[in-house]
Amino acid sequence: MQTSLLTYNEVLETIKEQRKYLLLGNGFSMAYNPKRFSFTSLLENAVERGLINKTSPIYNVFTQFDTKDFEEVVKLLETSTKVLKTYGILSKEDEKKILDDSKSLKQYLVDVITNNHPDKITEISDYELLNSANFIKNFEKVYTLNYDLLLYWSCIKLQSLIEEKQIKDSVLDISDGFYDPHEKTTDYVVFGNDNASQNIYFLHGGLHIFDKKSEIIKNTFSRTDKSLKEQTLENLDKDIYPIFVSEGTSEQKKAKIIHNAYLNHCYKSLSNIGGTKKNQSCLIIFGTLLKRNDIHIRQAILKSKVENIYIGISKESDIKEFTNFIEKASRLKKAKKIFFYDYKTVKVWR
Repeated sequence: MQTSLLTYNEVLETIKEQRKYLLLGNGFSMAYNPKRFSFTSLLENAVERGLINKTSPIYNVFTQFDTKDFEEVVKLLETSTKVLKTYGILSKEDEKKILDDSKSLKQYLVDVITNNHPDKITEISDYELLNSANFIKNFEKVYTLNYDLLLYWSCIKLQSLIEEKQIKDSVLDISDGFYDPHEKTTDYVVFGNDNASQNIYFLHGGLHIFDKKSEIIKNTFSRTDKSLKEQTLENLDKDIYPIFVSEGTSEQKKAKIIHNAYLNHCYKSLSNIGGTKKNQSCLIIFGTLLKRNDIHIRQAILKSKVENIYIGISKESDIKEFTNFIEKASRLKKAKKIFFYDYKTVKVWR
């Protein structure tokens, strides 16, 4: 087993001739600003900030139904009022109380997901965006577990640098799978479910991706010039929810993934990455230890065809977090090699 950590430059030198894929975790966002992006759960964050009280009926609904999914609880509250009214066992006072809680929960959701998030791309300096663009440009496909907009904005910056010919060696040819079927008559674009061109994947959804029931849409900020908070609140008022996985356990996360066309498409893509007979392939993991609540991501990686996996950690002792993963990778019909590098040697934002 590896005892000393590689530097990121050593990794880049080693994988020069390989097909390269990138998986980002919350460490990518924390590298930008640890104070803004350090929370682990939307529900926990809402409780910590005093938006939801642990003695409140709302919190008890989360507990009783064993979920951390805000959308699920909102729907439970709204559906229950309709059912109880049909049976004639709901007073107007109780109906108002439940629907007020439902409305409050939508507002909490907006507050929690937008409170610490930069409102617009212009809040991030050109220098920071240039560095993040240079970081992601080396990969054929980029996957992220984060639902914030930092990767999305980094892609916008990289695209502009490519068009301005300031970056001429980008391997990443940016496409997130969304297209415009409405000829710019709407504020959004639509997910095409076409793997042929997509190479940016939000495995756990994103704040800019919404489920419109008949289609999955992405808000385009350039068309509205509205802040993240404004757009999210407007969509929630129309019962259009952002697609993101906020459940706590790996089983709950995977259940939500396989029941959503966009998330399932992204998950399957990760399971199918790999090289060719001529070229080996590698997956670089940055910003996540893929702990127990992300076992489904480990499973997808093991199912993939990548031969080499490079995992960013802070110290040698973190290697033990991957003992089981290493054993499983070595027992595969075609064993995968796993290496570790010092994530602090990566220049992500500054």
